[in-house]
Amino acid sequence: MRDRASFRTGPECAKKTGMRDPRMMDGRHAVVTGATRGIGRSIAETLARQGCNLVISSRNPEACRETAARISTEFDVSTLDLACDVAVQSDVRSLFNRVGPWCRGQLDVLVCNAGYPLLAEPWSTPLHATPPDKLDEWYVGIFRTDTMGSVYCTREALPLMMERRRGSIIYVSSIPALTGFQGAPYTVAKAGILGLMKDVAREYGKDNIRANALALGNIRTPATYDLLGPDTRAAFAEQASLQRWGTPEEVAGAALFLASDQSGFITGHTLVVDGGMTGW
Repeated sequence: MRDRASFRTGPECAKKTGMRDPRMMDGRHAVVTGATRGIGRSIAETLARQGCNLVISSRNPEACRETAARISTEFDVSTLDLACDVAVQSDVRSLFNRVGPWCRGQLDVLVCNAGYPLLAEPWSTPLHATPPDKLDEWYVGIFRTDTMGSVYCTREALPLMMERRRGSIIYVSSIPALTGFQGAPYTVAKAGILGLMKDVAREYGKDNIRANALALGNIRTPATYDLLGPDTRAAFAEQASLQRWGTPEEVAGAALFLASDQSGFITGHTLVVDGGMTGW
């Protein structure tokens, strides 16, 4: 029988031998779109902190370079900066033409985070009051970035994942796609993302590829929080059961869960991250 006095737990043993706990994403590779600020940057940093190598993508080449260099140095991972407008199919194809060789065909995670900027006019104008000449610009324009951007990226990532029979695809949506709210052009696009996620999960489960989505509530980012006055900020905080705004880091924690093996038997699921706004 083993002597109880000499038995050490895993952490105690690691401390004694100089070992460190392995990072849960060590050696894996991910593409994160919209990765240079706000939620996308937090997701990229959280994955890198757990050892994931990253493609950092946004429309801004300089921001991609800066973010990729900083993450590589800070977290000791391999990074590749690739500027890309996900609304342009040829841009996305060019991006993934470089992703394959970089990761040697080992793409483990795709995070479709890039989204159309939040603009006051399409957000606050109800459908009946939308000028006819703005319908395509607002609805099709936002849909092309949010939904078709996710379609383009998924289309290019799937062959890499199918070849290895593994992968996790994470889509970023929002709670108006579930409940309705305002800003119909955004709601339509975010709802389209959820439909795409469901189909990808059902079709590619046989290839051991998982697809899930995050439906976000009020998250404190410069693109939202900083544009609002004090009264509106307070009112939005009160919408949540937790009586506050969420943080990009909290969204990133949920994304890490969906990217990792900890969610290995979860697919086709929308994980609501909203502080209790919808009461799910």
